[in-house]
Amino acid sequence: MHLLALNAQIKKGALFVGGDLQLYSSNTTSTDSNPYTSKNKGIFFSPSIGWVVKENVVAGVSLLLSFNNNEQQNAFHQSKGNRIGGSIFIRKYLPLGKSFYLFSNAAVNGQSVYNKYMYVQQPYYSTEKGYAINAVLITGVAYQLKKSLFLELALNNLISLGYDRRNTDDHNPNGNVYKTVSNNYNLYTSLGNGVPFQIGLRWMIAKK
Repeated sequence: MHLLALNAQIKKGALFVGGDLQLYSSNTTSTDSNPYTSKNKGIFFSPSIGWVVKENVVAGVSLLLSFNNNEQQNAFHQSKGNRIGGSIFIRKYLPLGKSFYLFSNAAVNGQSVYNKYMYVQQPYYSTEKGYAINAVLITGVAYQLKKSLFLELALNNLISLGYDRRNTDDHNPNGNVYKTVSNNYNLYTSLGNGVPFQIGLRWMIAKK
């Protein structure tokens, strides 16, 4: 294989390799009658592989990994969780000239979901297990750094339509366990939710 030389088009047959990364961290202090400090942090990582099935169109698969940890210090509340799964996607690039491209990415995702909520002062905790399936649309801009390397900035989950099922076990201080099951359907957009961006790198490697 040799590196793909791109003038305006992404050529059919090229191997598509890359990954996305999203990090967040926040600290919030309440000033009401019961002040508390909240700390939240998380990471999302998604390696992907695919092929250019026609000019400027890529089809492929991705691994989806996310982890989060939240803590309210004065409220003695902690939570942590993860989502692990995969995705099938198709992506369309639109050349703009001067090494810039617009792109849109449509995908169907499936993930397992796990969360644990702990109330230290009680003591009390609950665990939540389940799965989520959703269809998402992502859009963004790509810049060609080198002949084969692209840097991308994407608006994560511009539109998302999905379903999730959760099984929750609530463990109270008396040792009793209460079980509940929830089924949820959702439609949402990332617009207006802070700065929901993710950055990614993509390599396009042409066949000989």
